[in-house]
Amino acid sequence: MRMAANLPVCLINPSNETDDGLLNDDQMKVVAIVNVITSALSILGSGSIILCTVFHRKICFSEVYPIFQLSIADLLASLFFFSSTIMFLVGVANYPGSCGPCDYVTAVMTSFYISTLFLTLSYALEAFLRVRKRLYDGLTSSTREQQKKVVSYSFMHLIYAVAWMVPLTAGIILLVFTHWVTAKDTTSPLVNFSIVIPRECSTCLPVFHYTQDDPCWCHVENGKSWHLAYKLVFLIPLIAVFLSNIVLYVCITRAFKQVSMRRGLYTFHQRQEESTVRRKAILYQCAFLFCWLPTLILGMLSFQTDFMMRKYFWLYLLQALLGPLQGFLNCIIYGWKREQFRRALSENSSLTSTNMPSYLSLTL
Repeated sequence: MRMAANLPVCLINPSNETDDGLLNDDQMKVVAIVNVITSALSILGSGSIILCTVFHRKICFSEVYPIFQLSIADLLASLFFFSSTIMFLVGVANYPGSCGPCDYVTAVMTSFYISTLFLTLSYALEAFLRVRKRLYDGLTSSTREQQKKVVSYSFMHLIYAVAWMVPLTAGIILLVFTHWVTAKDTTSPLVNFSIVIPRECSTCLPVFHYTQDDPCWCHVENGKSWHLAYKLVFLIPLIAVFLSNIVLYVCITRAFKQVSMRRGLYTFHQRQEESTVRRKAILYQCAFLFCWLPTLILGMLSFQTDFMMRKYFWLYLLQALLGPLQGFLNCIIYGWKREQFRRALSENSSLTSTNMPSYLSLTL
């Protein structure tokens, strides 16, 4: 599987000429070096969350569990991203040339990146469910028993499982189908497929490649349709998660205000809390857009019939600078910047103190 938006085919121009619209070797090397640096930062950031959480034995605390799940996905995605880019720099076999391991590495990497998208959505959903629970239960503070619950509702465990298993399973199935199913299989009359993607088209450098007249896809049966499908594999979850997060965070701020109003007098302190929740919701969405906006723009531009990579080298460079930083930014805004997360790691007996002014078991 190749990340529809993120994982390319036929990316490298063997010469330094750009008549075909591709980036030249020097440009690709610059993009690769930036990828290595930014993905390494994400490995350090997400790894710091995981190590501290395991060291303090606080994985199953409600303030820690969502960011721990997200950090694992960020770490795995960044590790595969880093490894794939290093393989490109050291000259591991990839297009143009013989078959190499790049497709398999990038397939798994794609799955983990899609998992990070779903897990950011799970984080927002968990926060919304906890605020709504306070609203319906009429509670103004969290009991210690409620604070120690890992998730707000049992079905959230299924949501986390889906966020992990669906992308990985889909990636494996698509990889098997596109690489191992060949045409004219005489052993079974039921199998009559053509191989979807030539293995020689794989490339180790995980950047977006949207050139319409891709020479690899030209040699594939129904290549244009498959090319479009591979673009949408990543673009659709990206757009869907972004829009869904906006809706959820708007619902969170409204529900938070309702909880505050039910407490009686709408005090200045309560207005401050509501303002804080709103600012954090905006921060999370801005960080998400900050990382993925170049990706989204490249995706939209790629649908132009005259799209050529060489026109947008600056955008590819910006994508390499911002996209792999997702894990680094997540560890800061969801982890170390949140007082409740730091408190959860330091306290011995409960997630948050009963003296905390906030009455949300999982705060933003």
